[in-house]
Amino acid sequence: MDKKPEFNFTVDIKKVPDMDAAYIEFPHDIKILFNKGRLKVNAEFDGEPYQGSIVNMGVKNNDGSICYIIGINKAIRKKINKTFGDHVSVRITERDN
Repeated sequence: MDKKPEFNFTVDIKKVPDMDAAYIEFPHDIKILFNKGRLKVNAEFDGEPYQGSIVNMGVKNNDGSICYIIGINKAIRKKINKTFGDHVSVRITERDN
């Protein structure tokens, strides 16, 4: 069985405008890497496990290209004691289901 790629990076937690919701930006293009527009992943935020999806929600990079994101819910933010603007260490691997 092939080992799935693992992505490790540190990034700022972004606030969703007009909501008590947050996300982080995935620093790669999943369309190029996986030929998918939505990628189901196992994630860790400062070591706290989470299952979600990396998606395009209309956010753009500074150069106008698509920025893929994954939400970081309130429960996770509370567990890791982080909020909007804080740095978070992220680990991402693709999941099968």
